[in-house]
Amino acid sequence: MAEERAITTATEGAGAGWRSGNGRLITRREFALVLLWAVLIVGLTALPYLWAVSLTGDGATWEGHQFQGFMWGVDEGNVYRTWIRQASEGELLLRNQYTTHPQNPSFFNVFMLASGKLVAWTGESAGVIFHVMRLAGGVALLLSIYLLAACLTTDRTVRWACLALASLGSGFGWLAGMWVNSLPDYMPPPLRTPDYAPPGPPAAHTWQAMPEAITFVSMLLNPLFIWSMALLCVFFVTALLAMERRNIAWGFLAGVILLVLGNVHTYDVFVAHGALILFIFLLLAGKRISWKRALVTYGVILVVSLASPIWAWYTAQSDPAYLAKINTKTLSPRPIDYAAGYGLPLLLALGGIVWVWRNRFREYKLLFPVCWLLANAVLVYAPVAFQRKMAEGMHIPICVLAGVGLIMAIAPRLTAADGKSRAGILIFLAVALSLPSNALFVADIMQHTGANNIDLITWLQPPAYLPWDEVRAIEYLGEHADADDVVFSSSLIGSHIPPGMPGKVFAGHWAETLDFSEKVYDVGSFYLPGRSPAARKGLLRRAGADWVYYGYYEGLMARMMMLSAALPEPDDAAAIFRESTEEILEPVYESDTVTIYRVRPDTVPAWPADAGAGLDPTDQVTPPVAAP
Repeated sequence: MAEERAITTATEGAGAGWRSGNGRLITRREFALVLLWAVLIVGLTALPYLWAVSLTGDGATWEGHQFQGFMWGVDEGNVYRTWIRQASEGELLLRNQYTTHPQNPSFFNVFMLASGKLVAWTGESAGVIFHVMRLAGGVALLLSIYLLAACLTTDRTVRWACLALASLGSGFGWLAGMWVNSLPDYMPPPLRTPDYAPPGPPAAHTWQAMPEAITFVSMLLNPLFIWSMALLCVFFVTALLAMERRNIAWGFLAGVILLVLGNVHTYDVFVAHGALILFIFLLLAGKRISWKRALVTYGVILVVSLASPIWAWYTAQSDPAYLAKINTKTLSPRPIDYAAGYGLPLLLALGGIVWVWRNRFREYKLLFPVCWLLANAVLVYAPVAFQRKMAEGMHIPICVLAGVGLIMAIAPRLTAADGKSRAGILIFLAVALSLPSNALFVADIMQHTGANNIDLITWLQPPAYLPWDEVRAIEYLGEHADADDVVFSSSLIGSHIPPGMPGKVFAGHWAETLDFSEKVYDVGSFYLPGRSPAARKGLLRRAGADWVYYGYYEGLMARMMMLSAALPEPDDAAAIFRESTEEILEPVYESDTVTIYRVRPDTVPAWPADAGAGLDPTDQVTPPVAAP
């Protein structure tokens, strides 16, 4: 009893209360203001998409085209649309429609299933529901960030500083953008910051950023990330309350939330456990909780939540295609890149860490974001292929600590002569100085979208707009192709086909399509004018193709192959392709710019099941022959 009274006294000390005087973490007025802020920020993220849609209007740049819904990572967005469509059609275990490799579908995801149910109930498209979930998730995330900040500190100014920086802040990537195109050859490679990475020399830089690393960019692009981060914040709130209130019910609720989080985005489970365990050890070291209470609370959370990582492990072990996909390397950049990518908020957070450590006995709860940040920092370099994904949510503890550093460490030193705090001005300046990377990121994706991603063709990024001929051709496949059918096309159109039809594509996604590079080469080789019928037969046999798609982007892939092989370009490659494939392909759909062919099974027999991945030597797949 004496120890429990000591723990209670410690948790209710000056400045350390977990609740406001009326028992609530936040007041109704606070909630209303935060909700208004969240709606405004999320509304801001909708503006670029409204602009993108406007480009399809009468007389606009992309009149006669349909915007596909994504301004960055079109290939990623199409994968989500595919899963949402599957879920809307009643599938529980979701398939990979971007690979022809054998698979045993076991992927079960609550987020995709919930989105699919919304498609079924509302009749809206998967793309529309994707953005509904993105907008709703953005509001939920900002509310959960404020709720977590309220759980950690009673100072409302710190809470708002944290929320403002998390909503709009980023790092020094804009400086890296200035550096990349002016760097002499003899200098080290430029920074590859996660907040902003403009196009540059491929050996030195790429156009890719890391949306999971920055809150605003996540809200702009990906509902899966923002819902998982919101769940992570709410999990931490409930887990911390479970320990403070010594209530098993809170521990059970925390376990349920972690169970859902582990299903929605399993990677976050590692960070959740790492941060919580570190904080529990600090509580034990400070004698703020008993070993019994710590073990019981954490044990309940672990037992209730364990099913989701077990299922994820089972899915990986039972489906070789899924295991190969998750083993696709997505490695972290260097520590200096992360540091620059978090920029000013990280510098402020370092000051916050110093302040928290000096005041750890009075404000011990603020040690928790330190534990969270440490867990993230270690896990982003864990010996696994998906290191980069462990950075998700790291921006949040940085912003919490930045708020502490700004308001607790810096603001008191800048108090006006009349005693009036300048905290509001400091928050405004901090946000303004950490905003440029986000602004430049938005400007860049608008530029790429306006060019229909043709400036990203080097990275095989699919187009953001499709001509109506292409849209209707995909609709034709949706009406006539079966789930076991394989469509042979360029990866650029192959990305867009699965959201509209139940079959598979030979090439369509850098990670979902296994052996992607080899398959992209095979596609270009197949469409190359002058290829022998035997070579084309061999590629179709290995692909198990039932349909062949020929449109603008297939012709573009062929031209790129011809350019790389220094071959002359014919006047009408599409006509030559049609004439040279008459004996193996039957045209079944035609428009001004697209032809869909059905593979003649009598001339292209199925690839033997025991033939392995190699090619029959008689198929003459390589090398390409000269174009006529």
